Amino acid sequence: MASAQNTVACPAMLIAAPASGQGKTTITAALAYHFRSQGLTVRVFKTGPDFIDPQILAFAPGIRCTNWICG
Repeated sequence: MASAQNTVACPAMLIAAPASGQGKTTITAALAYHFRSQGLTVRVFKTGPDFIDPQILAFAPGIRCTNWICG
């Protein structure tokens, strides 16, 4: 059993929608910017063959967005 001293918190959030054009990038960028403005370190990951969204998603947290291409 791990003690509280050995516990590491790594909160995560998944933003999803059934189709494109649903606002996933906008919501994700807004949340990343909000959490960054509170002094938190935010890392954004994206899945899909898109080259514009990762650039938008990297701006809000100030860290490069990792993009996994679906195959």
